[in-house]
Amino acid sequence: MQNSQITVLLNDNSLNRENSKMFMNYVGKVSSIPGFILPEPYRLVSSVICNEFRIISSDPDPETLFLIRLFDLPSDHILNLSNYSSLNKKLTQCLVWSSLVPGQPDAFQFLATKFFDYFLNQYNIGITPGPMTLASAHFWEGRLTSAFMNPKMNVIKSDGQEIFVIPNWDAFQEDWSEMILKSSENIQDQTVIVISKENEVKT
Repeated sequence: MQNSQITVLLNDNSLNRENSKMFMNYVGKVSSIPGFILPEPYRLVSSVICNEFRIISSDPDPETLFLIRLFDLPSDHILNLSNYSSLNKKLTQCLVWSSLVPGQPDAFQFLATKFFDYFLNQYNIGITPGPMTLASAHFWEGRLTSAFMNPKMNVIKSDGQEIFVIPNWDAFQEDWSEMILKSSENIQDQTVIVISKENEVKT
Protein backbone atom coordinates (compact mmCIF):
# COMPACT_ATOMS: atom_id res chain seq x y z
CA MET A 1 0.00 0.00 0.00
CA GLN A 2 1.46 3.36 -1.05
CA ASN A 3 1.76 6.42 1.20
CA SER A 4 -1.12 8.24 -0.46
CA GLN A 5 -3.43 5.23 -0.08
CA ILE A 6 -2.68 4.96 3.63
CA THR A 7 -3.33 8.68 4.08
CA VAL A 8 -6.73 8.48 2.38
CA LEU A 9 -7.69 5.29 4.21
CA LEU A 10 -6.74 6.28 7.74
CA ASN A 11 -7.69 9.97 7.55
CA ASP A 12 -11.31 8.97 6.87
CA ASN A 13 -12.86 8.01 10.22
CA SER A 14 -15.23 5.32 8.93
CA LEU A 15 -12.59 3.75 6.66
CA ASN A 16 -10.07 3.95 9.47
CA ARG A 17 -12.34 2.05 11.86
CA GLU A 18 -13.23 -0.53 9.23
CA ASN A 19 -9.57 -1.14 8.43
CA SER A 20 -8.60 -1.20 12.11
CA LYS A 21 -11.20 -3.86 12.84
CA MET A 22 -9.95 -5.99 9.94
CA PHE A 23 -6.37 -5.53 11.11
CA MET A 24 -7.25 -6.68 14.63
CA ASN A 25 -9.32 -9.64 13.41
CA TYR A 26 -6.87 -11.03 10.86
CA VAL A 27 -3.26 -9.99 11.46
CA GLY A 28 -3.03 -7.99 14.68
CA LYS A 29 -1.72 -9.09 18.06
CA VAL A 30 -1.34 -7.02 21.21
CA SER A 31 2.35 -6.34 21.63
CA SER A 32 4.89 -4.44 23.72
CA ILE A 33 8.23 -2.66 23.36
CA PRO A 34 10.62 -2.17 26.32
CA GLY A 35 10.06 1.20 27.96
CA PHE A 36 7.01 1.94 25.80
CA ILE A 37 3.94 2.62 27.97
CA LEU A 38 0.55 3.64 26.60
CA PRO A 39 -2.29 5.20 28.61
CA GLU A 40 -5.74 3.65 28.60
CA PRO A 41 -7.71 3.09 26.41
CA TYR A 42 -4.93 2.59 23.83
CA ARG A 43 -2.94 -0.53 23.01
CA LEU A 44 0.09 -1.33 20.92
CA VAL A 45 -0.71 -3.86 18.20
CA SER A 46 1.74 -5.49 15.81
CA SER A 47 1.12 -7.37 12.57
CA VAL A 48 1.92 -11.08 12.43
CA ILE A 49 2.75 -10.89 8.70
CA CYS A 50 4.91 -7.75 8.39
CA ASN A 51 6.94 -5.34 10.50
CA GLU A 52 4.07 -2.96 11.28
CA PHE A 53 2.98 -1.48 14.59
CA ARG A 54 -0.19 0.47 15.32
CA ILE A 55 -1.63 2.27 18.29
CA ILE A 56 -5.31 1.31 18.29
CA SER A 57 -8.11 2.28 20.65
CA SER A 58 -9.57 -0.61 22.65
CA ASP A 59 -13.24 0.27 22.19
CA PRO A 60 -15.57 -2.11 20.26
CA ASP A 61 -15.25 0.02 17.12
CA PRO A 62 -11.44 0.49 17.18
CA GLU A 63 -9.58 3.37 15.56
CA THR A 64 -5.94 3.49 14.44
CA LEU A 65 -4.29 6.60 15.87
CA PHE A 66 -0.72 5.89 14.85
CA LEU A 67 1.01 3.57 12.37
CA ILE A 68 4.65 2.81 11.70
CA ARG A 69 5.77 0.20 9.16
CA LEU A 70 9.24 -1.00 8.22
CA PHE A 71 9.86 -2.33 4.73
CA ASP A 72 12.86 -3.19 2.58
CA LEU A 73 14.41 -0.71 0.19
CA PRO A 74 14.94 -1.71 -3.46
CA SER A 75 17.91 -4.06 -3.80
CA ASP A 76 20.01 -1.53 -5.75
CA HIS A 77 20.04 0.83 -2.76
CA ILE A 78 21.13 -1.96 -0.45
CA LEU A 79 23.93 -3.09 -2.76
CA ASN A 80 25.28 0.42 -3.07
CA LEU A 81 25.64 0.70 0.69
CA SER A 82 26.62 -2.83 1.68
CA ASN A 83 30.37 -2.34 1.11
CA TYR A 84 30.66 0.15 3.97
CA SER A 85 31.43 -1.45 7.34
CA SER A 86 29.81 1.41 9.25
CA LEU A 87 26.50 0.45 7.62
CA ASN A 88 26.58 -3.22 8.55
CA LYS A 89 23.08 -3.27 10.02
CA LYS A 90 20.20 -4.14 7.73
CA LEU A 91 18.93 -1.14 5.77
CA THR A 92 15.20 -0.58 5.97
CA GLN A 93 12.62 2.10 5.26
CA CYS A 94 10.02 3.46 7.62
CA LEU A 95 6.48 4.69 6.85
CA VAL A 96 4.80 6.86 9.49
CA TRP A 97 1.18 7.99 9.80
CA SER A 98 -0.50 9.68 12.76
CA SER A 99 -3.97 10.92 13.59
CA LEU A 100 -5.08 14.43 12.65
CA VAL A 101 -7.42 14.68 15.64
CA PRO A 102 -6.77 17.99 17.48
CA GLY A 103 -4.63 17.58 20.58
CA GLN A 104 -3.15 14.25 19.55
CA PRO A 105 -0.32 14.98 17.06
CA ASP A 106 2.23 16.10 19.69
CA ALA A 107 1.61 13.02 21.82
CA PHE A 108 1.94 10.64 18.91
CA GLN A 109 4.99 12.47 17.57
CA PHE A 110 6.60 11.58 20.89
CA LEU A 111 5.55 7.95 20.47
CA ALA A 112 6.94 7.94 16.93
CA THR A 113 10.26 9.12 18.31
CA LYS A 114 10.30 6.26 20.83
CA PHE A 115 9.58 3.77 18.05
CA PHE A 116 12.35 5.18 15.89
CA ASP A 117 14.92 5.02 18.69
CA TYR A 118 13.97 1.39 19.29
CA PHE A 119 14.30 0.42 15.62
CA LEU A 120 17.54 2.37 15.14
CA ASN A 121 19.28 -0.01 17.53
CA GLN A 122 18.52 -2.82 15.05
CA TYR A 123 18.58 -1.17 11.62
CA ASN A 124 20.00 1.59 9.49
CA ILE A 125 16.96 3.53 8.37
CA GLY A 126 16.72 5.00 4.88
CA ILE A 127 14.64 7.81 3.40
CA THR A 128 13.98 7.87 -0.35
CA PRO A 129 12.53 10.66 -2.55
CA GLY A 130 8.79 10.93 -2.96
CA PRO A 131 5.62 12.53 -1.59
CA MET A 132 5.14 12.19 2.16
CA THR A 133 2.26 12.62 4.53
CA LEU A 134 2.53 15.76 6.64
CA ALA A 135 3.12 13.55 9.68
CA SER A 136 5.95 11.74 7.89
CA ALA A 137 7.68 14.96 6.81
CA HIS A 138 7.57 16.38 10.35
CA PHE A 139 8.67 13.07 11.79
CA TRP A 140 11.73 12.83 9.53
CA GLU A 141 12.71 16.44 10.11
CA GLY A 142 12.76 15.76 13.83
CA ARG A 143 14.74 12.54 13.41
CA LEU A 144 17.31 14.17 11.13
CA THR A 145 17.77 17.14 13.47
CA SER A 146 18.32 14.76 16.40
CA ALA A 147 20.79 12.70 14.39
CA PHE A 148 22.87 15.76 13.47
CA MET A 149 23.09 16.65 17.17
CA ASN A 150 24.07 13.16 18.35
CA PRO A 151 27.80 12.30 18.05
CA LYS A 152 26.94 8.58 17.94
CA MET A 153 24.73 9.00 14.89
CA ASN A 154 25.48 9.67 11.23
CA VAL A 155 23.46 10.99 8.32
CA ILE A 156 24.71 9.66 5.00
CA LYS A 157 23.58 10.23 1.41
CA SER A 158 24.02 7.90 -1.54
CA ASP A 159 23.23 8.97 -5.11
CA GLY A 160 23.49 5.41 -6.38
CA GLN A 161 27.22 5.66 -7.04
CA GLU A 162 28.92 7.57 -4.23
CA ILE A 163 28.51 7.97 -0.48
CA PHE A 164 28.52 11.40 1.17
CA VAL A 165 28.46 12.22 4.89
CA ILE A 166 26.07 15.10 5.60
CA PRO A 167 27.59 17.19 8.42
CA ASN A 168 24.61 19.24 9.62
CA TRP A 169 21.04 20.34 8.94
CA ASP A 170 22.07 23.58 7.21
CA ALA A 171 24.00 21.57 4.62
CA PHE A 172 20.96 19.40 3.95
CA GLN A 173 17.90 21.68 3.89
CA GLU A 174 17.87 22.27 0.13
CA ASP A 175 18.23 18.55 -0.65
CA TRP A 176 15.50 17.73 1.86
CA SER A 177 13.02 20.17 0.32
CA GLU A 178 13.67 18.68 -3.10
CA MET A 179 13.22 15.12 -1.83
CA ILE A 180 9.84 15.58 -0.17
CA LEU A 181 8.39 17.66 -3.02
CA LYS A 182 8.86 14.95 -5.66
CA SER A 183 5.52 14.65 -7.43
CA SER A 184 5.42 10.95 -8.36
CA GLU A 185 5.60 7.82 -6.21
CA ASN A 186 7.28 5.91 -9.05
CA ILE A 187 10.43 7.99 -9.22
CA GLN A 188 13.46 6.48 -10.90
CA ASP A 189 15.83 8.05 -8.40
CA GLN A 190 18.43 6.04 -6.50
CA THR A 191 19.02 8.71 -3.87
CA VAL A 192 18.77 7.45 -0.31
CA ILE A 193 19.42 9.25 2.96
CA VAL A 194 20.54 6.89 5.71
CA ILE A 195 20.34 7.54 9.44
CA SER A 196 22.67 5.19 11.31
CA LYS A 197 23.61 4.73 14.92
CA GLU A 198 26.86 3.26 16.19
CA ASN A 199 26.45 -0.01 18.05
CA GLU A 200 26.98 0.34 21.77
CA VAL A 201 29.91 -1.72 23.05
CA LYS A 202 28.82 -4.00 25.88
CA THR A 203 31.27 -4.44 28.75
